[in-house]
Amino acid sequence: IMAMKSENVLVDFEDSLATITLNRPSRKNAITGPLNAELASAFEEINNRDDVNAVLLHGADGAFCSGLDLKEYKADPPPPWLEQSWELMKEAHRAIFQCPVPIVGAIERFAINGGASLAFACDLLVVGEEAYIQVGEIKIGMAAPMNLVWLFENYSPEIARQLVLTGRKFFGPELQKLGIAFEVVPDNKVLEHSHHLAKEMSSNPSAGIHAMKKILRASSDWEARVEKFHELSQGGMRLPSLD
Repeated sequence: IMAMKSENVLVDFEDSLATITLNRPSRKNAITGPLNAELASAFEEINNRDDVNAVLLHGADGAFCSGLDLKEYKADPPPPWLEQSWELMKEAHRAIFQCPVPIVGAIERFAINGGASLAFACDLLVVGEEAYIQVGEIKIGMAAPMNLVWLFENYSPEIARQLVLTGRKFFGPELQKLGIAFEVVPDNKVLEHSHHLAKEMSSNPSAGIHAMKKILRASSDWEARVEKFHELSQGGMRLPSLD
């Protein structure tokens, strides 16, 4: 097993499977500018390799991702990356969008807000029975442009409405009914099942995988949507206060 080490994101290569770990367990793998930058680099490296046939994306220490790290975003003085935070997020998501092989997301415990958008960016999700995905931005007066980009890209407006307009937690079994979860398994088995699925897919011939992903993306409006949804969100992009 070969590993690429960086602080916020870990990448491991095992045969033709790459595993990416969101690695800020003390902050429940919350998103910062540097995490997005490292996530972009990790996917860009994978996208340029010809020996990777599948990716497994998960969060360290049994939780997927708790969303933006408001403590970092709201720090005083502001972090140096704050001005670029939208660009950094966009770069990370673009690198995921351009990934030429299937991405399996292992959803343990929760994928909230910004974390939910990373979940929806995956091709197939394995979700714990008691794990949930929540697009809760509406509850804090914000828009969720990246969640909506991926919900339109990979799912449907009907599914998008249910998630983004209620802001509710949707647990494993509900996610399976909606067609968001590919597989729902006991919480302590999520990683095992995700790894099994990703490994199974990584053993398929690479030419077919690449062609299939190209076709799946062929009619995509991803780029245009990102710009348009961000522009339309401008009234709802103020981060809530920390109190």
